[in-house]
Amino acid sequence: MYRARFWILCAMVGLLVISGALLFGSRYFAMHAKSLKNRLPIDVDMRLDHLVLNQAGNDNRSMTIQADSAQYFKTRDVFVLDKVRAKVLTDQGYYDIEADTGNYDQGKRMIDLLGHARVADGEGGVLVSEAMTLNFNDDVLTSDVKFCYATPTADLSGRSFVFYTREKLLKVEGRTHLLLQ
Repeated sequence: MYRARFWILCAMVGLLVISGALLFGSRYFAMHAKSLKNRLPIDVDMRLDHLVLNQAGNDNRSMTIQADSAQYFKTRDVFVLDKVRAKVLTDQGYYDIEADTGNYDQGKRMIDLLGHARVADGEGGVLVSEAMTLNFNDDVLTSDVKFCYATPTADLSGRSFVFYTREKLLKVEGRTHLLLQ
């Protein structure tokens, strides 16, 4: 009976020592990682999986960018994104954005979307193009390649566009086709 109590007590002390060591080790590692953050060389590039970036703007605007994987280039402050999904929230509504790839410039707060770029608003409108650029600071979405914009009441296609998201104003340039339903 005394032997069983002795071994149970030894096991409990051992678990206490191991958990304390793990706790101390994780705190030491977290403090060490924080102190290294500003000491990384300027040209360090990072490969990230399941990236989520959040940006806040003026007038209760926000943007959340998600990517399955990303490459970060510290010298240019640019993320190269794969399988991009983004959501832009404004006072007037929201926009869901998807693209195969993209480049996000954190300093300029601009995202270049490439490959089957698609923007859907909360009112049933869908804007599709092979490439487009979202300037989060200016609330402007632009494209210099063919596009198609479908709403519940009309379809519009053309060569290039400038879409002012705050005013919900679409300026189309070049030859366009409009089909009313």
